[in-house]
Amino acid sequence: MRKILWKIIGIALLSACLGGPAFAEGLRFWADLNHSTTKQFEDDKQISLNRIFYRNLYLRLDKSITPMLSSQLYLRTGLLDSDLTDPAGVTTTTYTRSVEPAIDLFLRNSIYDLSTGYRRQERWSTAHLRDDSKETSEYYYSRLNIKPLELPSLSLQFDRRRDYAHFPITETDRINETDRPGTGYSGYSGSSIYQYSLRDLDLSYSLTYRHIVDETPTDILAKSTGDNFNGLYKLGYSHSFRGGKTRVSAVYQGNYVRNNRQQFVTRTGNVLFERTPFRGLYAIDTTIPIHPEVDILNDKPSLIDKDYQTSTGINIGSNGREYNNIGIEIATSPDKSVDRLYIYVDKDVSADISLINSNNWKAYRSDFNKPGTWRAITIQNVVVSTISISNNIYRYELRFFPAQSASYFKVINQAKSGLSDVMVTEIEAYGMDVVPATGKITDVTRVFTQGLNLSVNVMPVKKLSLLFNYYIDRTDQNSVSLLDSITGIFVNILSKSTAGKEEGLISNITRTYSVTSSWLTHRLLTTIFRFQRNEAFDNKDETDISSNTYSLSFNSTPLPTLDTTLALIRSDRFSFGEKQYLNNSLLLSVGSRLYRDVNMITDMGYTESKSYTTGSKLTSRFIRGSLDAFLTRKLTANLIYGFNRQSSDSTSSDSKEGGTIITYRPGRVINLSGSFRVSGIDDNTTTSEGFLIDWLPVPVFKVNLNYQHARSNPDSSTDDSFSGYGLWYITKFIDIRFTYNYTQSVREKKTETYIVGANLNCRF
Repeated sequence: MRKILWKIIGIALLSACLGGPAFAEGLRFWADLNHSTTKQFEDDKQISLNRIFYRNLYLRLDKSITPMLSSQLYLRTGLLDSDLTDPAGVTTTTYTRSVEPAIDLFLRNSIYDLSTGYRRQERWSTAHLRDDSKETSEYYYSRLNIKPLELPSLSLQFDRRRDYAHFPITETDRINETDRPGTGYSGYSGSSIYQYSLRDLDLSYSLTYRHIVDETPTDILAKSTGDNFNGLYKLGYSHSFRGGKTRVSAVYQGNYVRNNRQQFVTRTGNVLFERTPFRGLYAIDTTIPIHPEVDILNDKPSLIDKDYQTSTGINIGSNGREYNNIGIEIATSPDKSVDRLYIYVDKDVSADISLINSNNWKAYRSDFNKPGTWRAITIQNVVVSTISISNNIYRYELRFFPAQSASYFKVINQAKSGLSDVMVTEIEAYGMDVVPATGKITDVTRVFTQGLNLSVNVMPVKKLSLLFNYYIDRTDQNSVSLLDSITGIFVNILSKSTAGKEEGLISNITRTYSVTSSWLTHRLLTTIFRFQRNEAFDNKDETDISSNTYSLSFNSTPLPTLDTTLALIRSDRFSFGEKQYLNNSLLLSVGSRLYRDVNMITDMGYTESKSYTTGSKLTSRFIRGSLDAFLTRKLTANLIYGFNRQSSDSTSSDSKEGGTIITYRPGRVINLSGSFRVSGIDDNTTTSEGFLIDWLPVPVFKVNLNYQHARSNPDSSTDDSFSGYGLWYITKFIDIRFTYNYTQSVREKKTETYIVGANLNCRF
């Protein structure tokens, strides 16, 4: 590795004489000191006390060697002292000391960008710098990016990391003659991107190859290697005819992924393995009333980025929300089933009696991530595990039997955790594999996804426009032939015929047809009709779902301050040709300007649904609206409200929601805001109110105060939180920040948390 590094440095030095842009240079130093104290009480009895003191010092020197070649020297030191007192009064003290020097070299011009560097971290887990608590990490990297004009770009990357422990060798190590050379990973990758346009034709591709060797042993794996190829291509055509009155466009794109992973296992038999994740998915309903299940989940990459400490913004605690649809897309194979899902969180939830109950979770699987394709999975039990106390990594383990094979999985929290804020950080899917006597497992995954979008927009007469759209998406896993897959998507444009059932091929196809007409009936009236058909099927005859949607809407703007839309919508869904449900809706939306700078939107609707599988009927009536008002130059107000009544053959329920936020800005130095919100279903009501003060009394000092109070009936539970900070800019380079946070939760017990902290930041 060092030979490679010095070769790259040599190339940089040989190119130093070339001209190029200047590099900003200079010596910089800054320090960050942070102290916080956290106290937790339960029924006025202290159950924990935690004091943390961070000291981080940074030094960086940027230096230009030539106009093109520059260097960066970097040094960081960190000191952490932590005292944790448990309910029994026992105090545990931990220390962390670290030193991290680094050097980077950069060679840049308008066509290429070369960077290489070395970092080393020495870390001690004691107050004194002794070798018996020392750990070392070394990291090498190099990057080369070439971007020639009107030619494909090329990117090359190399990384290597090694971790060493300097602890004394144990007697077991001597017996086994183990020298403990360290652990780590290494990898290299290359990618190329190109885009080309010729009149109405657009072409593009993206190719990436990555090789990784992970030599970090676990209780199961001794080593793993991976080779991943990802190829994406796109072909687009767009042209206008008849002076722009007719426009035709077509886009065809494909994405081929091949992942070859080899795992060297320390034991044989049935072993638990993680399934290869493709996408993290998430959705939550915001209508009134809230629908627990969302049929289409959106991308959430942070759910599968292997960062178990950074929050994804999903809060399943008492301050968060119910019905979070948390999902994952994985590689599918008949012999790679899933029997458990891991939901990682950033708080110790071992005492949580709410979400450890399997009845408060729901799990689903699907091959399409589309409406009507999700199938429920019975959760057997939920287990809470502690992954890392020092890093606050914990997880819920949802187990189910029998194991399931599908492309998509999701879980929904039907209740909130008993703790205030429980932030989700990651989701993983696992299943059992049989390890042969060789101790080696080779997993090859091939996924080929294609999409074809055809669109025609025609204006036969001046007041009438027609839009025809067709879209098909086909995903093949474990495909035998790329040519067969490419041929298959064009066969599936009009046919449902698929092949490869006996070859292990898994094909999932979705198709959408739609036609939309827009007719300017009158200068005050526009009539829009739309028909859309969705289809989803596979080559295993396990799924065959279709749905039709008919909508007729009338839009009128009789006044510049009034805009109204009336829509009639009818939709149905079929499974293997049998009707599943029918839905009819009548919706009215009115947007109006009541006064200058006072705008209101009101939506009203009636919906009637019938299920042909259960014979049940459901009706819903709702009204909701919002009002935004600039009352004065300094005073603004926002009001939302909503009411909904749902009734079936045997039951009925009412839900309501309302809230207001009033903001007063008497000047540039102060901002006052108050809020009130109420929501509920039948007799279960939750109300909350709060205020916010943001004040800059003098240019060098800022104050922020925030208070929130919430209560729920009929259980009479309450949550209170008060937080604030003061920021003092002592000089242009030094500032100090004081923080305070208090939370109180009253359920069966009263839980209180106090956090006091201070942060000093210096920059020179």
